[in-house]
Amino acid sequence: MYHCGDTALTLEMQLLAGRVDVMLVPIGDNYTMGIEDAARAVAFVQPRVAIPMHYNTFDVIRADPEAFRRHVAGRAEVEVLVPGQSHRVA
Repeated sequence: MYHCGDTALTLEMQLLAGRVDVMLVPIGDNYTMGIEDAARAVAFVQPRVAIPMHYNTFDVIRADPEAFRRHVAGRAEVEVLVPGQSHRVA
């Protein structure tokens, strides 16, 4: 599992290519990556599952997780969780 935290896109993410099952990636844009950079991060890391995070808790970080899903476009399964929901690794 790779939790990106509050970060921006970095080239070092490529070092994780193919070594991550689940990636939690911020998409809120103002303080972290936006949707396009987050999708690029998914391309760098190549996780099996990408879970968008750090969005829609404040107006300044409004983002559409379905737009993120479209940007990832089959490079990983995108699982959008609602507050209180969990992800279980199969």
